[in-house]
Amino acid sequence: MTQRDTDSIDSPDARAPSEQSREDLPEHRRELILMNSGAHVFAVYADEADAVTRDLKPTPLPGAPRAVEGVVCVRGRMRTVIDPLALLPSAEPDAEEDAADATTKASPFIVTLRGDEQLALAVERVSSIVELPPDTLEPDAQAGAGVVRGTLLHEGQRITLLDPSNMFEAAMRGTDRRRQRLKAVNGEW
Repeated sequence: MTQRDTDSIDSPDARAPSEQSREDLPEHRRELILMNSGAHVFAVYADEADAVTRDLKPTPLPGAPRAVEGVVCVRGRMRTVIDPLALLPSAEPDAEEDAADATTKASPFIVTLRGDEQLALAVERVSSIVELPPDTLEPDAQAGAGVVRGTLLHEGQRITLLDPSNMFEAAMRGTDRRRQRLKAVNGEW
């Protein structure tokens, strides 16, 4: 795997692979953006990311599911900010963390994603860009509600490759059930 520094991730040259044909890359390699949240290392394909911004605090949305930290405006577009840890079954929060206010989380980086859903990921660190040979990705048995494409090893760390196409649906899953439960508790049936 080759690696680039993320300081230039928002420059036109850094985004060039998304504008090139994937066949132009050697052996159909794809670049990944590596990110950290807590002890977890995540990645998305570089051509699925739009930009990396720093020090944006999401505006919370009342009644939003746990995975939705709020919204931010990046380049004139409102983005729904998703906490990738909240989408993974292996990263279930403890009761103390679940009770904490989501706005106090330290997520200094927002990685905006391309696509119609206008999503962004809140992460603690964006570490690097690496190239992935096609045979490196291993299927993940606990695929995390369809948001995980698989895992790979890089420099001794297990990296979870996320699938942005399923993130919004996974983040919103279960919200209707919660609303029904709240109505029952409040006697609104």
